[in-house]
Amino acid sequence: MKYKFLLVLIFLSNFTLAQRTKYSDNHIVTTRYHYGVVLPHHPSIKFLINDQISAFEINYGIIPDINRSWSQLYNRPEIGIGFYHGTLGNDEVLGRVNAVYPYINFKLKEFSSLKIELQTGFGIGHTQKHFDPTENYINVAIGSKLNAFFKLLLNSKYFVTSKWSINGGVGFQHISNGAVNVPNKGLNMLTGNLGIQYHFKEYKKISAPLKRAERLKNQISIVWSNGVKQTKEIDENKYYTTSLSANYGLGINPKQRIGFGIDFFYDESANRGGSDLNPKTNFKDRFSQAIILSHDLVIQKFSVITHIGVYTWYETKPEKPMYARVGLRYNINRNFLANLSLKAHLGKADFIEWGIGYRFNKN
Repeated sequence: MKYKFLLVLIFLSNFTLAQRTKYSDNHIVTTRYHYGVVLPHHPSIKFLINDQISAFEINYGIIPDINRSWSQLYNRPEIGIGFYHGTLGNDEVLGRVNAVYPYINFKLKEFSSLKIELQTGFGIGHTQKHFDPTENYINVAIGSKLNAFFKLLLNSKYFVTSKWSINGGVGFQHISNGAVNVPNKGLNMLTGNLGIQYHFKEYKKISAPLKRAERLKNQISIVWSNGVKQTKEIDENKYYTTSLSANYGLGINPKQRIGFGIDFFYDESANRGGSDLNPKTNFKDRFSQAIILSHDLVIQKFSVITHIGVYTWYETKPEKPMYARVGLRYNINRNFLANLSLKAHLGKADFIEWGIGYRFNKN
């Protein structure tokens, strides 16, 4: 009798586990071919480009189990890592780029056999050729081997079988180094693409009832970040930059916070004197302060941040009166977070911020 009871318990536990994992993670491999153009946002870029661009891309992703709360909240997005290899419009001067990046695919619309998605990814790109004052001085677009790589892709997917699908869409790719090295005009690319996709398990459209999700709690965060920048080709020095940002975010739903805050900056490159590059000795000339409006998109432990700032105090006049900050933050634990972001003045990179912060929630 004792053993029969044990067998019943094992059966029930296996049955319960099977029910719980009915919609398990689905692994996916996607390949795409890109063909398009470099968008010349500056006359010098237009002069450089002499050809169309083409590229090959491969993605490895996972569609998470619907039972995960964040998966339900974002309608089962695909998360994964991708590799991109492509030309840049001038093999002799610009060479080619290899990029590795994590990405997320948000489902916009789903029909019986057709899905429309929006993919965004951010990672590191290695360019074969970059600016050199003697060997490649014509390359005014890219000043370093390692660069930031950003992509945005509007994609449609049609299922031929339950495991195979064909996909096509339009994509935007950007490469620059965040002013770590100059020149840093960067490259913007627009491409059309076609590809195929394989699901390791049969893909099924799931209409599971969403669990009630609570609105995000209000949050106070303080983030200290650091970076380096180069300002002129004739000045090989790298200048230290740092920022201290305090922000109050109000939870408006289970996914987003909007808020306001204040930024303090120290920029060693500010007010460096005339053409002889002799720095002024006044320390306070390198400080500035601004107020910001913020938006956070929260995906489990990650936050995609967007800030718009306006300078309200400075000794050295900024390049522009406003700036933007975009980036990614990761919650290390209950209170500490890691920060990676880019500060830019109307599309021109100022510096890349690497930092750590402290946060706490307010009811």
